[in-house]
Amino acid sequence: MSIHFRMAGLLLLLGLVAGCASMPAPTYQPSVDTTQVLLEHREARLAVGPFAASAGVSNSSLSVRGSQLSAGGNEGTFSDYLRNALITELKTAGRFDQQSQIRVEGMLANNELDSGAATGSATVSARFVVTRANVDVYDKTLTVTHTWDSSFMGAIAIPSAVQNYADAIQKLVFKLVADPDFVRVTTSTKGV
Repeated sequence: MSIHFRMAGLLLLLGLVAGCASMPAPTYQPSVDTTQVLLEHREARLAVGPFAASAGVSNSSLSVRGSQLSAGGNEGTFSDYLRNALITELKTAGRFDQQSQIRVEGMLANNELDSGAATGSATVSARFVVTRANVDVYDKTLTVTHTWDSSFMGAIAIPSAVQNYADAIQKLVFKLVADPDFVRVTTSTKGV
C-alpha cells in the first residue's frame, strides 16, 4: 500500500471522526471596529434586556456536516449568544449599565450556517428593539451574511465554520451599533 493511499485513508478517517462531534460556539471576542464606534459616545450607557428566537429558528444547535454546533453559555441558545456578544462589546467600550433607561432587546429571526465544499456562509438576522423609559424608539431587523473559503475536508471545514459563525455574530453587532438610527436614539437626550 503506497504512502499516498495510507495518507488519504487517514485523512478520510479524520474527516469522518470530526463529522460526528458536537462543539460549543467559541467564546465571543470583541471587535476593534465595534469598540471604536461605541467609544464615540462613551457617555451614553445601555442596558441589555432579554433576547429570544422567532418560531422555527435554529436556536440551540446548528448542523455542520453531521456535527452539531451548540450555542454553549448559560442559556444554551444562539439568541443568548448574541445577547452576550452585545454585552461584551458594550462592556469593552465602557458603555454597559444594566440600570440604564435605554434598553436593547432582540429577537433572532434567522440563523443559518453552511460549511460548503469551497465557500462557507453564515446568515444571521435579528430584530432589535430599543426602549427609552419603556417607550420604543428603535425597531429594526438587521441581517448579515458572512462568507469564507471552506474545504471539501471536514477536518478543515468544520472548525472554520465554527469560528466564522462567531465572526458573523461580530458583524451583526457591528451593523447594529453603527446604524445611524441606533446611534441617534441611544445617544441623543430626547431619543428621537
